[in-house]
Amino acid sequence: MDVNQVLLDNAKRLVKLLDLIADNTLPQQIVDIVKTHAKLAVGSAWIPVPGVDIAASAASIWGMYVRINNKINLPFGENVMKSIGSGVATNLASFAAVSAAGSLIKCIPGIGTIGGAVLMSAAMYAATLASGWIYLSALTKLAERKQGKNISESDLKNSVNEVLNNSKSKIKDFIDSAKKSYKR
Repeated sequence: MDVNQVLLDNAKRLVKLLDLIADNTLPQQIVDIVKTHAKLAVGSAWIPVPGVDIAASAASIWGMYVRINNKINLPFGENVMKSIGSGVATNLASFAAVSAAGSLIKCIPGIGTIGGAVLMSAAMYAATLASGWIYLSALTKLAERKQGKNISESDLKNSVNEVLNNSKSKIKDFIDSAKKSYKR
């Protein structure tokens, strides 16, 4: 009996079983991360201080990217996540405008605070879900292209930009659906 071969065979069986477990649970865990951060973004819309609400929402999106990366064991630094988050937010400009308007309205005490939060809530929810979809799409394209080879921060940024540039109508449709799902 070759002890090393027996250990190797058992390790291979274990990895296959763990892969099966991951195949069944990991996708839902990633969806849960995106949805949790969308809810956090809605919560940030209710922060009464103009500007702080938008910063909290952006931090939620960056945190979502980091948590997804941790879940799939793809370590990238905070700076690249912020850079990607800013790029995605820029491409979701209509939601940034609604959020900025909602945040500005909060300068009016009472009714302005509530009105601004209501205005921002659906926009933040949809923008965060769309940001998650864009990021997952970019990671998928990158994984297909790299096939297990090392992935650089530049590769990731390029993949995100590719999704943003080539999926404008899909992103709009996704956002429209996300807004409708928020209102339910």
